[in-house]
Amino acid sequence: MGTMSATLPDCLQGERIELTPLQIVNIHQHLAWNNDPELNYLDSEVPYQKETFGAFKERFERMVFRPSPSLRDFEIHAEDGTLIGVAFVTQISRHNRHCSVGVTIGNRDYWGRGYGRASMAVLLDYCFNCLEMHRVGAETFEYNTAWKNLVLGMGFRPEGIERDYLYRDGQYWDKEIFSMLEAEYRQAGHERHERREAA
Repeated sequence: MGTMSATLPDCLQGERIELTPLQIVNIHQHLAWNNDPELNYLDSEVPYQKETFGAFKERFERMVFRPSPSLRDFEIHAEDGTLIGVAFVTQISRHNRHCSVGVTIGNRDYWGRGYGRASMAVLLDYCFNCLEMHRVGAETFEYNTAWKNLVLGMGFRPEGIERDYLYRDGQYWDKEIFSMLEAEYRQAGHERHERREAA
């Protein structure tokens, strides 16, 4: 694993990946993913527009050094230490114990190899066991079938549709909403620590 493993809480470390805080040393890789039209198409409702290094640097430094208390941004590192993507927990409400999550595998060499699912497993462990959330939400645009299949495969339940939410490629697309409750998470046996104890 990466060099930060010793300082990370257990709930940010998996067998195949670990989540670390954003690292300023990796700014150029983050800029490349930020300016990738395909990743923008899959993940962002804002139309693609290339961002200059100066503008991105200002925003990225704010994310690294002055993060919002309702947001956690992470880097995803594979077992070989390679930075392969990003993950986030947003809209964190301590009072209501809910949040929303997202994962992007930016390194195409790691697509289709289960790293998205592994990252989501660690992210859910963090949400339910470290942040003590009751509900975790996720959303996708209807054309992003890979993310939708991952979310459903992890045990999220469909919750609703925001019809004709996004205009892209000359047509409107729905945004689909999913959620998982703490009881559903524990019933599904996602907890890595419990699985180890039962083994």
